[in-house]
Amino acid sequence: MSTYETAQDQFIIVNGIRYAYRRFGLTTGIPLFLHIHFRGTMDHWDPAFINPLAEHRPIIILDNAGVGRSEGNIPMAFTAWAQVVIDVLTALGVKQIDLLGFSMGGCTAQLIALNAPHLVRRLILAATISSTGEGVVHVQGMEPFMKLKSASTKNEQLEAFLLSFFGPSERSQAAGKASFERIHSARPNRVDYIDVETAERQTVAYFNFQKPENEDAGSYNRFLELEMPVLIANGSDDLLLPTENSYVMWKKLSNTDAQLHLYPDSGHGFLYQYANQFTKLINNFLDAEISAAGKSRL
Repeated sequence: MSTYETAQDQFIIVNGIRYAYRRFGLTTGIPLFLHIHFRGTMDHWDPAFINPLAEHRPIIILDNAGVGRSEGNIPMAFTAWAQVVIDVLTALGVKQIDLLGFSMGGCTAQLIALNAPHLVRRLILAATISSTGEGVVHVQGMEPFMKLKSASTKNEQLEAFLLSFFGPSERSQAAGKASFERIHSARPNRVDYIDVETAERQTVAYFNFQKPENEDAGSYNRFLELEMPVLIANGSDDLLLPTENSYVMWKKLSNTDAQLHLYPDSGHGFLYQYANQFTKLINNFLDAEISAAGKSRL
């Protein structure tokens, strides 16, 4: 079985743009597609998180347009990010996926599930936020985001990672340092985070997603359309996309089986801090039977 560390880069041309992707894990079953966070590429997943998932199912990861090894420009709307994923999976002949989106990748995942519901069997939203609506909470202090956005050297990236993804406790900071080391040593010839100038396009995409005048291209008012089982999870104190938003999204999912899990003493990077616990939860969620009423039975 191939792993995150050994998976080979593959490429496909869709609508004239060359996209980089990787497939690894099991070779049979419904694949789990994962979309990465702000400034991240395929080389920024923590193997302690992604490999236990690959032991149970096929995995697909992708550099979206303008990211990492993919060509093109980063679109300034999450609807376009979502369409890239839909188009690439269609070109690959993938009929159905389970879908996990992390942070901005979670914003994209919401729109993939809403705009191509036939494609998504189950949806996992990790440390993310819907578009603007009643109850949605925006971050008050911008320091964690600004450090994440402007970090250029490895030391700056580590400092930003620890501040924005992990809590201040000794335990959480230690988990963050271990995760950063795993991410940066997992693969040879890895690419860096997308550069500071290019990341501005991702920032614009996020703020376009949050503009009230763009609500028709958002997700908040459409959550009732989601009928597949949904798992929402976050750390107890997310400094980037406040944890309260996970509860807001969960409350709006009244037409499906929706679960909400919050992890203590953790933040945006809870899925790496609690990799063992969260991957077990994901595997149970994805393997659970679906009742006639569309509810998952764990």
